[in-house]
Amino acid sequence: MKFSTTTMFRKNLSAKKLAPIYFLAGEEPFLLEDSLKRIEKVVNTDDLNREVFQATECSGSDILNSVETLPFLTDKRIVVLKMANKLKNDDFKIITKIIENPVDTTCFVIIFPEKIKNSTSKRKDLIALCEKSDSCYCVDCKKLYEKDVKNFIQEEFNSRGKNIEPDVVQQIINDTGLDLQNVSNEIEKISLYLGKDKQTVTVEDFVKISGFTKEINIFMLTNAIEEKNLKYSLFIVEQMLKTGESAIGLLSTISGAIRKMATAKSLMEEKNYTSQDALNYVRVYSYFQYKYAANLAKYSLVHLKKCLKEILKTDIALKTGKTDDKSAIENLVLFICK
Repeated sequence: MKFSTTTMFRKNLSAKKLAPIYFLAGEEPFLLEDSLKRIEKVVNTDDLNREVFQATECSGSDILNSVETLPFLTDKRIVVLKMANKLKNDDFKIITKIIENPVDTTCFVIIFPEKIKNSTSKRKDLIALCEKSDSCYCVDCKKLYEKDVKNFIQEEFNSRGKNIEPDVVQQIINDTGLDLQNVSNEIEKISLYLGKDKQTVTVEDFVKISGFTKEINIFMLTNAIEEKNLKYSLFIVEQMLKTGESAIGLLSTISGAIRKMATAKSLMEEKNYTSQDALNYVRVYSYFQYKYAANLAKYSLVHLKKCLKEILKTDIALKTGKTDDKSAIENLVLFICK
C-alpha cells in the first residue's frame, strides 16, 4: 500500500479499519513513537498480548512464533518489530512470509527508523515489499518542515478542543525549534495550564506560561506596534525596561517594525506592488500575510514616514541625554500608536 502521511493515518485509524500490518518508516522519532502509541490504543490489549522485538536482538523465528500465537482472553494481539532496517537476510525472509500471509488475530507493527525517499538502506527491499502489499498500511514518519510543524501544532491543539493564534504558533517554533518532542512538550504544558474552559491560546497566555524573556518581549512588542495597540505596547515597554533592556535596544526593535511597514506600504502605494508581492519583499511568511496586511491598513504612509523622523529624534535625545529612557520610549510609542 502506498505511503500515507501521518495526518491521513490518524484520520483513518480506527478499530473497525485496523490493518493487519503497519509499516512505520521515517527519520522522525516522535512520529514513529506517536503512531505506534495510537495503534496500541486502538488495539486496546494488555501486556499478556503485547510483545516488542528489536531486530538486532532476536530471530525471525521468534517474531513468527509471536505473530502466530493466539490472543489470550481477547480478540487481538499486537507484535512490534523495531529497528527493522537492521534485519538480517535470513530473518528478512521470514518477515516476508508474515507480510505475504498476515495473521488475522495479530496486529503486526514494523518500525523502520530511516528515510524512505531515495533510501540508501541495505534493507530498502523491506520498503518495497511493504509498499506492494495490500495488507500493509505504510506511514511516512519523515522529518517535518516548518510549515508542517505549524500545521502539527494547530492539529494538536484542535485535538484538545482549543484554537491557537498564529503568532503563538510561530513563537512556539522560535522557542523550541522544529524538534517535535520539544514542541509536543510545550503543547502539553500550555494545555495543562489553560485547563478545559479556555478555548483559545493567546500571546498573553504564552507569556504567562513561558515568562518574560527578552526574545518573547521583542516578539510581543513588534506585534503590538504592528497592531497599533497603544496600551499593550506601553505595558511591554515597561516590562522590558524593568528586566534590564536598554532604551537603545527598544528603539532598535521599534525602528525595525516601523521600517518594515513603511517599506511595504511604499511599495504598494508608490511602486504599485501587489499586497502579496510587497509582503514577500519584506519577508512576511505567507502564513502571516493576511494579519500583517490588516495591521498595515491601520497606518498611512504619511504617518509611517513621520514615525521614522520621530525615531531619529528619539535616538538623538537618548544619546545626548536630553530625556530619560522611559519617557523617551513611551513618548515615541504614543506618537506611533496615536
